[in-house]
Amino acid sequence: MKKSKRLVPVRQLKQQAERGEAKKLAGLQQELQQAKNQLAELESYLAEYYQTVQQHQSQVTQASQLGLYQAFISRLQQAIRHQSEMVQQRQAAVQAQTRKWIEANARLKTMDQLIEAARQQENLDESRREQKVQDDRPFRGNNGF
Repeated sequence: MKKSKRLVPVRQLKQQAERGEAKKLAGLQQELQQAKNQLAELESYLAEYYQTVQQHQSQVTQASQLGLYQAFISRLQQAIRHQSEMVQQRQAAVQAQTRKWIEANARLKTMDQLIEAARQQENLDESRREQKVQDDRPFRGNNGF
């Protein structure tokens, strides 16, 4: 069996690995986008809440009500900090997975190059064999054998 044919199953394994890494990367990118969307929603909600509190500030007459507003704002800010950390973690995961995918893709390309080099060598060897047969024919006699 030719070397190029023997390398095909190895290439298939490399391709499966590369596709697996690509799927993981796509999933992590989706998670990152969701985390960013949630962060944007929280920040938007906080801005809206600040506006609402400022508009109704003159109507707040009790200190307990003001304390509730401040406590809620504090919880929102804490949620935003937590979500920001989640976004950073997701970004780090995407970066790490991107590196893994790049490495898997490089291994696949290297395998493709190896197979192509083997095919070229096989073609060259076959061409040389044919040329040798053609060169040896005159020396074999009248019937060519």
